[in-house]
Amino acid sequence: MPNFCPTCGKPLEYENAEICPSCGVRIQPPPAPQPVPVRPEIRNPPAAVILSFLFTGWGQWYNGQTWEGLKFFGAFVAAYIVLFLFAVVTPIQPLAILGVIVMVVAVLGVWVYGMYDAYKVAERINAGEVAFTEKSRLFWLPIAIVALLVLLVIALIVAAFAFAMALPLAG
Repeated sequence: MPNFCPTCGKPLEYENAEICPSCGVRIQPPPAPQPVPVRPEIRNPPAAVILSFLFTGWGQWYNGQTWEGLKFFGAFVAAYIVLFLFAVVTPIQPLAILGVIVMVVAVLGVWVYGMYDAYKVAERINAGEVAFTEKSRLFWLPIAIVALLVLLVIALIVAAFAFAMALPLAG
């Protein structure tokens, strides 16, 4: 049984036609737009930036990039060691001051670029452009380092207190 256009009365080719091909009148409302499926956020880009801010390379390890994180961490440490050598070991000379300035820029550059890279890679993981399997095993390294430093400080405080208690009172 053919459908007819309610306006012009001509038969419609398709039973579920939205618009009459003869007169152009809308017969049925357009279908509701289907929601675009949202990809779940696998990595949080701001979290990757914060982790890289706290410890160079940590954002890359959060994104599952072990070697990239090691490269950023190694470059940061190497630049920092050279900066230390220019600043402390080298006598004050114009060349040493220039070296300090260059190395400060290098340290800051590696640090800032590490944050940028961690953010962009997290976005690319969420977009499906980069594969993500899991966080790097080195993800927990900064936490372990901080925990060891805290334990070292506590041990030094306890040792200093114990040493102070062992000294005879000078009167």
